Amino acid sequence: MGGWTEGYVGGIDYIRAVYRDWSPAMLCFALTLRGWRPPEALRRGNFTMAEPGCGHGLTSALLAGAHPAARFEAMDFNPSHIAGVRRLVADAGLANAEFLEESFAEYARHDGPMLDAVALHGVWSWVSAGNRAILLEVLRRRLAPGGIVFVSYNALPGTLAHMPLRRLLVERSAEGDGPLPDRIAAAVEFAARMAAQGGGWFANTDGVVERIEQLRHKSPNYIAHEYLNGDWTAFYHADVTRELASAKLEFAGAAVPMEQLDDLTLSPAQQALAGEARDAAQAETLRDVMTNRSFRRDLFVKGGERLGRAERRTLLGETRFALLVAADDLPESASTPVGRLSFPRTLYQPLGEALAEGPKSVDTLLARPALAAQGEDAVLRALILLTSLSLAAPAMPEDGGTERKVSCDRFNAAVLERHRFDDTPGQLASPLLGAGAPVSRIEALFLLAMRLGEEPAAFAWRHLSADGIVLGRDGERCEGDEANRAELARRHAAFMQQRLPALERLGVA
Repeated sequence: MGGWTEGYVGGIDYIRAVYRDWSPAMLCFALTLRGWRPPEALRRGNFTMAEPGCGHGLTSALLAGAHPAARFEAMDFNPSHIAGVRRLVADAGLANAEFLEESFAEYARHDGPMLDAVALHGVWSWVSAGNRAILLEVLRRRLAPGGIVFVSYNALPGTLAHMPLRRLLVERSAEGDGPLPDRIAAAVEFAARMAAQGGGWFANTDGVVERIEQLRHKSPNYIAHEYLNGDWTAFYHADVTRELASAKLEFAGAAVPMEQLDDLTLSPAQQALAGEARDAAQAETLRDVMTNRSFRRDLFVKGGERLGRAERRTLLGETRFALLVAADDLPESASTPVGRLSFPRTLYQPLGEALAEGPKSVDTLLARPALAAQGEDAVLRALILLTSLSLAAPAMPEDGGTERKVSCDRFNAAVLERHRFDDTPGQLASPLLGAGAPVSRIEALFLLAMRLGEEPAAFAWRHLSADGIVLGRDGERCEGDEANRAELARRHAAFMQQRLPALERLGVA
């Protein structure tokens, strides 16, 4: 640590991932739910978006592929992150995304176009107060009136339980001279041995033993960037709101739609207590206290406009949704961050069947007798839950779909080629969603084989076996080339029947 990293952990890359939380359609849906007018540029697809501290930049790269009329700028001070994403956008032929290898201070000195949206993921809690001040200055100077900011951060009081574990991992990982990943693994094992002894903090803190067990299955890259930074700050929501207010930003609501539903986590009496707060920031902080929330994904607006009741209803009615899974794969219940939720078949079966035909607006869905009988509030709530659990997603308007399809196809060709050798980024750009559609490496190899006219099972096995990967079935290892090819043939048949139709609906296959 130290030097050019300014206390941020160095010597080990961040995890490679794509995040859906700030895709334009998701942002517009979350804002509209809370009664805010979405930025018109986001709805039209000709926005300008920035991602300071972008890591590997895969989210900005995918969004650039899905929105050819938009402009993206992203920066990170880790040169290996930027080198990788620059190669991806070059292979994909994207001319609407710029990736800068810069510190926040260097980035802040740029003059550029006004920004319609800014994503601050994995930044606010993991950088110094000085760097947060620099980011605030960028927002003050460059975020357009009506613009939106996505910010995620470690939240209090839920993160209090993580602080002793973080200190333990920091101290133990600093010992020894071996490679950092090895020292991280040893630190996690040391914490597990301590937890096994029980007593003290381990015995009196709910969930800590389970958290350590989860870390044993996480990559060192994740643990390093999540726990080992020199600056690591958890915030009460009210304090984040006050900081961002200095850049003329106002809290707009939770980015995850289901987190806007108080009744999922608070009793009527608790909701009433939150309602006694003197302002919205205090009310939100009280909700965090009553739910012990440890992580927040918030939206802030600069000069946002409130929607009237009728206009909000009109915008929600026009919002289209797409199913991300086969209709038959919608569960009867699901484990969620707020507990197990049931999905009654009387509502979710006709909803799934309707969306399986293709994207549908809320108004179109409500025109169906089986869904009209359930009531508008129930249908909208179901869409909120399905969207939040990545079983469905809001879709982009039909206008511009042809241009998005051409750009997505070019981006996806570059992504599929990468899956010959790796399992990332693990998402393809959907022109329908204007966001990502998850695929496994095996699914990506099947799709690539289809594009190249090769036999899918043999093609996939040639690449997987080159990496020493061996498949399994029913807990048994597949021995030999023939057994692995047979297993891949079986999986390909299931893929063609179950997954491919869903991917075709999303425009990625």
